[in-house]
Amino acid sequence: MFYEFPKIETIEDVLPAIAAAPEFIVAEKDGYKVINYMVNMEDTFPPIMAENELIGAMRRECRGSKFDSASGKIIARPYHKFFNVGEREEVMLSKIDLDTEHVRLEKLDGSMIHPMLVNGVIRWCTKMGITDTSMQAEEFVAKNPHYQALAASVIEGGHTPIFEWCSNKNRIVLDYPEDQLILTAVRHMIDGDYYPYTTLQIMSDTWGIPIVGNPNLLSRRLPHLRIRKALLSVLIMGTCLR
Repeated sequence: MFYEFPKIETIEDVLPAIAAAPEFIVAEKDGYKVINYMVNMEDTFPPIMAENELIGAMRRECRGSKFDSASGKIIARPYHKFFNVGEREEVMLSKIDLDTEHVRLEKLDGSMIHPMLVNGVIRWCTKMGITDTSMQAEEFVAKNPHYQALAASVIEGGHTPIFEWCSNKNRIVLDYPEDQLILTAVRHMIDGDYYPYTTLQIMSDTWGIPIVGNPNLLSRRLPHLRIRKALLSVLIMGTCLR
């Protein structure tokens, strides 16, 4: 089953979908608001059916989306919610069609980071906004200004670039002897579209920034294809599978 990413222009587009779900929070920060979920219960992300398609699809966007406090306009749209293979019925291996066009990407072992324009300044964030982890990335960017140049250009065009911060300062499992900020996706803030991998390659060449690898063998993640329709939990033209 496929669904279309919901259009999001302001926080008011999102709030009705989470009004009856206390596991979602709207966190007020300095100049911006963050919508995120704090616990994943059985009905937090319902299967997307015709009768609840908008609510189901909109809730999957509540994974660190950010909005200007004054205007309510969306200022960052990182990855939508996705699931592990076998985690739920819609992502059982038997339901994943690998004959569908897709791109196979390396599974990185870091923290998701993205920039946003807030209070007239580009800041770097995790799902919950400006945090200790995002400050590590921000310090890295200060020493590597080509990242800030890419962020400014992409944000001006209405998109959110999404990175993985891989560093032993914030080690998850794997050892990263050198700090790395790796571009993994670019997403349109309003429509939710993902750039194709070929565009990430062009951006990498233009700004001299590393992008997530594209191995020949099947990895544990299948992100970013091309358009707006997303297979429910596989980033096939838009969704992710781990």
